[in-house]
Amino acid sequence: MNIRFSSILSFLLLWAALPCAAQVFESDTTSIYEERLQLLEEFAKEDSMLVRNKVGVAAKLVPQHIEQLQLPPLSVFLAAVSENATVKRARSQVEQIKNEYKLQKRDWLNYFRVYGNYSYGRYNILGTQSDEYTPMFQTSSTQNQHFFNVGASVGFSLGDLINRPLKLKNYRHQIKQLEYTQEDVMEERRLRVLDAYNEVTEQLATINAKAETAALYNAQMKIIENDFIQGKMDITGLSLERARRTGAVVTYEEARVQLHNAIILLEMLTNVKIIQ
Repeated sequence: MNIRFSSILSFLLLWAALPCAAQVFESDTTSIYEERLQLLEEFAKEDSMLVRNKVGVAAKLVPQHIEQLQLPPLSVFLAAVSENATVKRARSQVEQIKNEYKLQKRDWLNYFRVYGNYSYGRYNILGTQSDEYTPMFQTSSTQNQHFFNVGASVGFSLGDLINRPLKLKNYRHQIKQLEYTQEDVMEERRLRVLDAYNEVTEQLATINAKAETAALYNAQMKIIENDFIQGKMDITGLSLERARRTGAVVTYEEARVQLHNAIILLEMLTNVKIIQ
């Protein structure tokens, strides 16, 4: 009888202690949950700071949807090369020497001189007059008269005349040399435009894949963070996944900055506006 009473008493005491134990367990679980949430917030700040430090402030200047940019055809940029300042300067030099060549070809006109003069006024004319019955005497008359004189002359230097063909030939060679220089400048500019265009095209082709990778890691990270909160993943696994997600995000942001820089370079080379 005493043994039975003792068993019943022990059972009642254990039953009374169960709510307290459950309350303590629930309190501990809530505390762990809050600690893990706070830890995730600190990790998010660290990741954001890490991305910002690696990418730099240049990422703020990049348009939001730059990866959706539609690039004009290559022919548009190659056609704009002729409007470049360096190409214009080379073209101006060619035009200048051509004008000098034309002046040299017309230089033979300097061999000729044309002159003339004209005057009108009232003149006193003195003269002498006599006949067989009258001795010579002086006469004068006053009247309005027109005087004009027109003439031409030719004069040249033998040295100029002999050296003239060589001078003209020298100008023709200078024109050819400057035209070759102009072609070289345009060709060099076209090659630079082509390299810049290929760089933009390559960046556009790869940035979408990097964006998808970053988005996949961001979505996966939400699941991993939820597992961490619920205790299904430890801190080591969380750190590994954070490093992978951060690397993917940094790669994507760096690709955006590189694409923006390549576009700006292409705009500077061609004066064609790409980013509106």
